[in-house]
Amino acid sequence: MTKAIFYKELIKTRRVFWVSLLIAILFGVYAIMCIRRVGTSHGVEHIWLIMLMKDQTFIDAIKYLPPAIGIALGVAQMSPETHLKRLKLTLHLPYPQNRLIITMLSAGLLQLLVIFAVQALMIGIYYYGTVTCEMTRHVMLSTLPWYLAGFNAYLLTSAICLEGTWRRRVILGLLTVGVLTVYYMQAMPQAYNSIIPGAVVFTVLLMLLSIYSVYRFKEGRID
Repeated sequence: MTKAIFYKELIKTRRVFWVSLLIAILFGVYAIMCIRRVGTSHGVEHIWLIMLMKDQTFIDAIKYLPPAIGIALGVAQMSPETHLKRLKLTLHLPYPQNRLIITMLSAGLLQLLVIFAVQALMIGIYYYGTVTCEMTRHVMLSTLPWYLAGFNAYLLTSAICLEGTWRRRVILGLLTVGVLTVYYMQAMPQAYNSIIPGAVVFTVLLMLLSIYSVYRFKEGRID
C-alpha cells in the first residue's frame, strides 16, 4: 500500500516536477554563466579576489527559486485533495492516517531533494573546477538556507492546502511568510551555519502541521 500511495503522488506531480527540474537546471546554468563571464573577462584570479574580499558567491540568481518550487509542488500535490474532494476518499483507504500523510509528504520532499540536488551538483562541480575546495564548500554551504526554505515552503503550503477553514489558512499563510523571511534576513554567506541543524529539525516538525490539518478535516472542521 505504501508503494501504491507513493507512486500515486509521483504521478500527480510529475508535470510540475519536470517543469521545476528544467527551471532549476536553467537557473543553475545561468548562475554558472555569470561566474564564467567574470572569469573570461577578468580572469579566475578576479573571482578568487571578489570571493575573498567581498564575500560574493555569484549565485544569487538561484536564491529565491527553491521556495517558489516548493510552493508550486505543494499546491500541485495537495490542492486537488481538498478542492476536488479527494481527501475524504483518500482517508477511507485501509491504511493508518498519519502514515498516509507522511508518505504523501515524503513523495513531495523526495522530488524536491532531487531537483535541489541536481542544481547544487551542477554549481558545485563547476566551482570545484574553477576555485579551491574551501571556496567551493563556502559557496555550497551558503546555499543550504535557500534549499531549506524550499522544503519549508513545500511543507507549509501542503498544510495550507489540506486545512479546511479559511481562518487557519490565513494563519498558516502568515506563518509561511514569517518562516521564509527568516531564511533571507542575513545576506552574508554561511551566516546560517550555526542554526542549520536546528533548521533541519524544524523542517521535519513542520510535517505535523499537515497531519493536524488532516485530523481537523476528518473531524469535520471545514468551512
